[in-house]
Amino acid sequence: MDGAGVRWDYDVAVIGGGPGGSSAATALARRGRSVVVLERERFPRFHIGESQLPWTNEILHALGARDIIATSGFVEKWGASFRPPDGAAEQYADFQTALETPRPQTFQVLREKFDEILLRHSEKCGARVLEEHRLLDAAFDRDGITLHFADRLGGNGTLRAGVMVDASGRTGVLVKRFGRHEHDPLLLNIAVHAQYEGIPRATGRRAGDIRMFTRPDMGWLWFIPLSDTVISVGAVIPQAVHRRQSRPTPEESLAHYLADTPAAAPLLERAQRVSPARFDADYSYLATRMAGDRWVAVGDAAAFLDPIFSTGVMLAMQGGLEAAEAIDAGLRAGDVSARAFARYERGVRRRYHHFRRFAVGFYDPAFRELWYSRPPFTSIFHAVVSVLAGNWRPSVATRALVEMFFAVVAVKRVLRTFGRTRRVR
Repeated sequence: MDGAGVRWDYDVAVIGGGPGGSSAATALARRGRSVVVLERERFPRFHIGESQLPWTNEILHALGARDIIATSGFVEKWGASFRPPDGAAEQYADFQTALETPRPQTFQVLREKFDEILLRHSEKCGARVLEEHRLLDAAFDRDGITLHFADRLGGNGTLRAGVMVDASGRTGVLVKRFGRHEHDPLLLNIAVHAQYEGIPRATGRRAGDIRMFTRPDMGWLWFIPLSDTVISVGAVIPQAVHRRQSRPTPEESLAHYLADTPAAAPLLERAQRVSPARFDADYSYLATRMAGDRWVAVGDAAAFLDPIFSTGVMLAMQGGLEAAEAIDAGLRAGDVSARAFARYERGVRRRYHHFRRFAVGFYDPAFRELWYSRPPFTSIFHAVVSVLAGNWRPSVATRALVEMFFAVVAVKRVLRTFGRTRRVR
């Protein structure tokens, strides 16, 4: 019931139980709000996006879930390594050197386990979770929303809520009803991936780090340890390249891209694939609208950014936290209009563009050239690593160091262009 005496079954209905949806549900339930989560699948279920960032620790702490995740047996991650196409000396991003990062150690996770832990935590915090419940329609009126859904037995049901959270992933049930996903023309890639055994790992503290290999066509490979024996392996390839080089099946395409990356060959000599290969269109996008009267979007429903720096889960969960804060404040004030959620939407867009700059940069030869040669000052390198660790609110000093990095990239870009022009002449 709201302050005007209008009766709802729930204050908030969350559509989707992934990290964004469960974060919103948990944060709202911990604020005393009645919450229902409609999830169309039965957890656990497979999902890509295993590599996490240190700044996710702060979100888990805010949700009361940090200790649960820390004791669940996930592989510890302390950094990331990058190798150029010729396999020369690696560039290592050690999160212990990342400026302004309170806790540098994070995790590589099996998403089916990680996501289920977070969803069960939502239940423990008081949210009602209805799995295998698919939203059919949502009718908005002045006093609330009537949700029509199909349950696991094929029956139909309805419920009333004051606000909806669209956490339906790329489906974007409300985002696409009131707007659309706008794809980023500079980040049109595909991903094909599978799990392997027989791939050697580093030793010591770096045993759990993600390893990446860049390719001359501006694509790249990932190697993410998921257990003592299993490693997630994926290839992210520009769409234009994939159109020319793709094979009939995901398994054949992945095998081709791995074989076509010589720097990764030593890791693959005894590799055996132990899961089906899966294909994803990793097109980056932003929703034209992320909020409206009585609704907000979080996670992949609101935006998706290229996975090069593993920002996906962190962005989804941070958005879930902030959406919960905005909804709770709106319900208390009796205003759940689009105007009440405008600040939330601005925050999501700012954070997306903050990391997009680095994602786009990574596909720029000048950016890669500087990255592999290291910036001229160690402090600049540590500032960049800070952002790669998930720092979405850097201090003025760190922002200044990042700007120096991009200034050097710009100079290198001009020099590369000048060099090409001279060679043509």
